[in-house]
Amino acid sequence: MKHAAPKFMHIGKALRAAAIAMVCGFGICGGYSGSASATAKFNVGDRWDWQLKGPADLDRDVEMLTLNPRLVTADQLQGLHAQGVDTVCHVNAGTIAETNPGFFDLPPAVIGSPHKTRSNERYLDIRRLQMVVPVITQQIVACKNQGFTAIEPDGFDAYAKDSGFPLTAADTVRYATTLAHVAHGLGLGIAQKNVPELTEALMPHFDFAITESCFETSTCEQIAAYPKANKPAFNAEYTDADIDFAKACAEGARLNINMIRKDRPVTAPVIFCQAEF
Repeated sequence: MKHAAPKFMHIGKALRAAAIAMVCGFGICGGYSGSASATAKFNVGDRWDWQLKGPADLDRDVEMLTLNPRLVTADQLQGLHAQGVDTVCHVNAGTIAETNPGFFDLPPAVIGSPHKTRSNERYLDIRRLQMVVPVITQQIVACKNQGFTAIEPDGFDAYAKDSGFPLTAADTVRYATTLAHVAHGLGLGIAQKNVPELTEALMPHFDFAITESCFETSTCEQIAAYPKANKPAFNAEYTDADIDFAKACAEGARLNINMIRKDRPVTAPVIFCQAEF
């Protein structure tokens, strides 16, 4: 489903202040700067891999590795950092599962329809910032404490799904930007995950982009705004999609988007544009 790129008003000081207050509510606001992570050093052209379902294989010649936090230990993250690898923590942001911290702290009114392909997850009413953001912050704090250098908040596309709530693109921008302030307040980098149609509004607040199937869906040009602004963009095409991956690699090279190919469950096997592992 494609959406026209909407225009949004600048996210102002009040929203930033609200994000700081939420972080302070967890007793961790002392180091808040409002700027990007001091530890993550993402660069345009970095190689990456993405693993969400185990067992994980951490032996990768990459500069960035995005992981389900359940697949890795703090010691393993330390080892990756010693090798110069930035580590990105996958976080449920537009949805929540019972296994996520804070699920049972949420009132039923902000928990919506089940996700179409992940029935253990339910959509969140992201308009209710004061209720939802503190709960998602618990996941972000857990990522930081485990040793990740950045987060990948998934589910920003809930406004285009059957979430059970009348969510809009403007709601998504407001919510996503709030999470960006929270992540930066914790010294973490943060990715824009998908929603290429919102890149113009989100990019000033995010450090890099992670997308799925931009070649298949003809949305790579929108995400290319990141490398044009000297921020990296990473994309995964799926092995079950009927595409010419060599052409996807050529498109990635032209736009400075790092392309990989993964299976739909996002397990360890990966096809890079030059080699397969």
